[in-house]
Amino acid sequence: MTQGPGPESIESLLRAWSPAARSVDPVARLAEAWDYGRKSLAASGREHRALVALAGLDPRIAALRWAQLEEYQRRALMVATRQAVDLGRACAWVFGEGQGA
Repeated sequence: MTQGPGPESIESLLRAWSPAARSVDPVARLAEAWDYGRKSLAASGREHRALVALAGLDPRIAALRWAQLEEYQRRALMVATRQAVDLGRACAWVFGEGQGA
């Protein structure tokens, strides 16, 4: 797989997270969820495939462990995760009748 255009830096991503989210290591949390599923990513791989698609990456990487991914793939997945969180918040507001996430 060739390296695609680089998404924004991890540092700029971390600045975009809320202060509460910055108190944890989102890269480590995503890596753990990616490898083990831990209630956040289903064992079916559905969320893996969705994040990979949102990141515009080769669908075959959904089966790889976090350590097997290339740096640009991990960055793209972090960007996709941030986009998914933002979309989830917007959908919660829309479908929650303005109640917020």
